[in-house]
Amino acid sequence: MECLPVLTRDGIRLREVHLSDAAALTALFQMPEVSKHLDPPPETIADFGSWIALSQSRRAEGRAACYTLLTGNDEVTGLFMALRFEDHDRAEIGFAIAPQLWGTGVFAKTIDAYLDFLFNEWGIKTLIGKTQVANVRALGAMRKVGARVIEENVRNGHPEYVWTIER
Repeated sequence: MECLPVLTRDGIRLREVHLSDAAALTALFQMPEVSKHLDPPPETIADFGSWIALSQSRRAEGRAACYTLLTGNDEVTGLFMALRFEDHDRAEIGFAIAPQLWGTGVFAKTIDAYLDFLFNEWGIKTLIGKTQVANVRALGAMRKVGARVIEENVRNGHPEYVWTIER
């Protein structure tokens, strides 16, 4: 697959993650209010660059769709990613956005554009997502997009929900 299409919706823009995003994404993922809800992300800019290169390699194989959220003056303010399972009908989804955007409606516009792409252009029928039980914002976001809890786990010492979103 060639580069991912740029997705736009009401003032937001999603474009394929670039190596040049590594510094901004490292800073975002190191923010305590963001990192406390995630598995440990890449720790350095170089590590994030390696993760981005792997993501692009997987995209070329048709297995990954990782987007950078750009707002304002093309400021890197989030990451939306999906990794296709081997059956090609299902993918695991993950996302993080900058705290200054929480509660502003940016997530709703962004996830709407992203899910539209995954279901209608990428051909996914079922998405799987994981959120920590303590991440109240993510729980609300998942409910707003029609996700339902299918399992409860403990990962890295934190209770989490496993969600599914159907096409």
